[in-house]
Amino acid sequence: MNNSGCPFFVVLLLAVWTGLSTSSCSKTADRSAQRDRDSITSLLDAYIDGYRTGEWGKVRFAADVTFEGPLKGPISGESTVRTFLSTVRAKDVRVKRQIIDGQFACVLADFETTEGTIVPFCEFFRISDGQIAEIRPYFDPRRSE
Repeated sequence: MNNSGCPFFVVLLLAVWTGLSTSSCSKTADRSAQRDRDSITSLLDAYIDGYRTGEWGKVRFAADVTFEGPLKGPISGESTVRTFLSTVRAKDVRVKRQIIDGQFACVLADFETTEGTIVPFCEFFRISDGQIAEIRPYFDPRRSE
């Protein structure tokens, strides 16, 4: 009996098995990354809803969250940021795009003031442990006057 093909068969079998296990790990990592993205998307949706409703209780902020924008900041601390945000109301916020890259996220939207002025803005976030840790809005403050 000739066993010359046996080492080739073993190598082939190991390669297939390794590929299957790598594929399985990759799928698990993909699912985990998608769960993280979904969690951040929900967090950002709750944040944007806060502008519309004035209800910031559903938004998870880190205890040491920081906020720095063109008209206010820097301010830090969960209660201070919540108090400030409760003074900012929108008639509507129309989200054009959410961009999520790991712990960083960005929302591009049109903010409609209660007076009806449309202010395009971009808001940058850093997320840590499922909570908003940093907020940096960018907009032309002359449009909001």
